[in-house]
Amino acid sequence: AQLSGISTTVQGGEIHLKSPMPGMVITVSAREGQAVEKNEILVILEAMKMQNEIKAPCDGVVTRVNVQPGETIEHNQSLLVISSSQGYE
Repeated sequence: AQLSGISTTVQGGEIHLKSPMPGMVITVSAREGQAVEKNEILVILEAMKMQNEIKAPCDGVVTRVNVQPGETIEHNQSLLVISSSQGYE
């Protein structure tokens, strides 16, 4: 499943990608320092027996990964941080 209601917070050019729901982290494909493109799958969450793809909201570089596979997360928890020189709308 793809999620469109992913929450982000922008602080000083950094985009904080947050979990849209509580669940378990299945896969984290992003690594710190990795360049990512808009719509690239970064994290897969399992919630209510469905796997949900969390995609990059913009081009940028992953500056921090806050979760790991197998971790149970809460709604609105920060998953990772992307630095974008192009800005984010």
